[in-house]
Formats: sequence, structure tokens, C-alpha cells
Amino acid sequence: MAADECELKGLIVKRFSNATVKKFEKLKQDGSLPKFATNLNPVDITGSGTSTMFELAAQILFEDPEIHGIILLGLHHTPALQADYIDRVAEMASKYDKPIVACDIGETEMALYTRSRFDKFCIPAYSSPEDAARAMYALAAYGTYLCKRGAFEQYLQVFLKRRMKKACITK
Repeated sequence: MAADECELKGLIVKRFSNATVKKFEKLKQDGSLPKFATNLNPVDITGSGTSTMFELAAQILFEDPEIHGIILLGLHHTPALQADYIDRVAEMASKYDKPIVACDIGETEMALYTRSRFDKFCIPAYSSPEDAARAMYALAAYGTYLCKRGAFEQYLQVFLKRRMKKACITK
């Protein structure tokens, strides 16, 4: 649903590079990801996903220079996924300039908690994949606007400084 909404908004959801696919294949071969996980685009580490799997997948995506933004759909009700995946992904995200938005579907207490935890780490979080995709589109559109005005780099530096300050306060 998120990929479809991205495409509808004009964002390109293309196949990963061969190098990125190979990294995911290696994780599947060594048992770090389920063999039946999908490593194309979108990645699906399945309902068997663990915090470690989310962290490993996020790292691969953050490191790929051809990926310009990440939408993370972490479903809190999967059996093996622990709440620390939020901290792990947030820590990974803090090392990169690449935008990330998160989604945890629903309005249950756990879904609300999950989204609030992402928000505390300055990762916008939404209750539907479509809303997360629209947020990514808004980020891309605003980035384009800033680039046209020659203000992107300055804005990014100010934003990152504020994000680091806020992340340190809320941890």
C-alpha cells in the first residue's frame, strides 16, 4: 500500500541495485533473515521479523546511495519483534542524512506507543502506510523546493543540529 501510494504521488519505487539485493541475499543465506523474505522493493522481512532483522535491513537501505528515503512499516503485533527495534532503527537513522518515516497500523495502545517512540527520536510516524507515503512525498517536495531556492544544505544542517539536540534530550 505504501509503495502504491508513493507511485501515485510520483515518487519512484524502483528495483534495488544488484549490490543491495546481494546484501539481502547474503543475510538470507547466513540465516540473519528468513529465506522467504522479499528483498526487492519493498523489503518484507515477514512476520518472523526481529529487532535485529529490522536493524540489519535498515542499515543496508541507509547505506545504498540510490535509495533516497525509507518508509518503515514495523507491525508491533508480530511475535518476534520487540519494542527495542524502534531504538535500533532510530540509532541507525541518526547516522545518516536520509529521511525515514515510520508506520505502525492502528489505534491500539501499542500502536500509539510505537508511533510516539518514533516521534521522540524525530522520526515521523503514522497510523497507515498511505499516510507514511504521503509524508515521504511531502519531504521530497519540500526538499525540491529548498533546492530550487538554494537553501537545502543550510536547512539540512540546521535541521540535523536540532534533531540531535532533541534526540539527546528525549533518550
